[in-house]
Amino acid sequence: MIFPSKSLYLELTLLRVAMTSFNLYKETKDHYDLLIPDKLEGLILLSLYEKFGKDEFSEDRINETIDKVHKDLGRQSQRNEYERNSAIVLKFQEFFLWRDDIKKTYRFKVYGEEFCEKIKERLESRYSPAEIKRLFDSLYHELLRHLNSPSLNFNLWVTEHFNRRTLDILTQVEILDQQVSESVKEFRKKIKENDQGLFQLLEEIEMSLDEIKEHASQLKDAFKATYDIEYKLEELLNSPESQQFISNINEVMNFNTLIRGQLEQVSDRIDRIKPRIREFIYEFNQRDFDRKTTLFLNLLLNNSKQIRNEKGKKILVLPTEVPTFSVFNAADLPRFVVIPEKDISPKIPVEVVYRKVNTMRQNDALKNVGQKIFERQRVQYWVKYIMEKLENEGQLNYTPLFFQILSEEGLILSIAVKTTNKIIRDLSKNRTYKITIVQEKEKHNLFPTINLWKMYIQKKFIS
Repeated sequence: MIFPSKSLYLELTLLRVAMTSFNLYKETKDHYDLLIPDKLEGLILLSLYEKFGKDEFSEDRINETIDKVHKDLGRQSQRNEYERNSAIVLKFQEFFLWRDDIKKTYRFKVYGEEFCEKIKERLESRYSPAEIKRLFDSLYHELLRHLNSPSLNFNLWVTEHFNRRTLDILTQVEILDQQVSESVKEFRKKIKENDQGLFQLLEEIEMSLDEIKEHASQLKDAFKATYDIEYKLEELLNSPESQQFISNINEVMNFNTLIRGQLEQVSDRIDRIKPRIREFIYEFNQRDFDRKTTLFLNLLLNNSKQIRNEKGKKILVLPTEVPTFSVFNAADLPRFVVIPEKDISPKIPVEVVYRKVNTMRQNDALKNVGQKIFERQRVQYWVKYIMEKLENEGQLNYTPLFFQILSEEGLILSIAVKTTNKIIRDLSKNRTYKITIVQEKEKHNLFPTINLWKMYIQKKFIS
């Protein structure tokens, strides 16, 4: 057996420690400016990638691209062009460009290709609810195939199908959200412009939001398959070999919850934006009316003139094309205030009616309220008792407990029925518990007239 030298062993140990204690923040802080280019440098890289892709190119081509992007952005460099271009090329060689010293050419490194290609894919991506539906349907059918085949299993489905599709699904939701953001940006941009076609623009924006809302609805329909997948996973949890699948089952369920929540947020954004657009249209109409009124008055006054009458008082004379009209009437018009006769005539005295208190009805009502409060308290007690029993034992045969409640509560059927109703209603909404009802009647010797189906409650153990 060959053992490494002491120095080699120490180097390997330090390397292992360094690999296990990698600090992303610290490492990125030292290389951030080289890994993430600014806008100017990023556009230069994208322009080079669009022109040459994986092919080689000379330094002159890089310089031409730098000059073109500088001119396109309207920037003025304080340094001479040679120093500026050399600094940019040298910076690119760290992570983005590879230089062939023999041929004096450059080509993109893997990191540079991935950087440009990711941006290209993201901007070229288009929203497709049909594609999402196809992905989910494929996931569901593949899940059925893996569960029904003895040579396949659920973990294999997660690895080969689910993990490969999650990125595509998340991307589609992000694209839909980006469409909403772009509509809002366009809306704000056009508001600042004094465009005569603003009304048409606002209508187009509202129509685009309606279209995005329709996309969200289609995407929501596509997500219905997630519920079918979850039903199958719940069945898988009840199988004896479920322990080896629990981690992946949680991962799939959490992803489905996440993706549905993100889609709901997009729909909420659309619902909040549309009323604001309508409100702006109303306010714009009002401002436009005021603006036109001001323009009309300015035009009218600019084409009018003032003269003095015999008494020296200034009089405004409108243009000859405007007919004369009376702006106001100097004479005070009479004002009549009509007072109804009933308000000034004396009131007819009203006889005071003394009502007798029905003590018996009050006592009955008080007794009914007391009975309802008592029943509510007893129902709360039994619900708490059932939940504690489920927490401690993990499962419960509910039917005998129903007759126990009926017996201990002095044959008050309403308490047992309300307790059962509340338990079924609350636990049906909680995925932690499973209620199983077997349509077989069960009786009790003390209550021969009451029949009840067998009902079992089980707590699911999900890590």
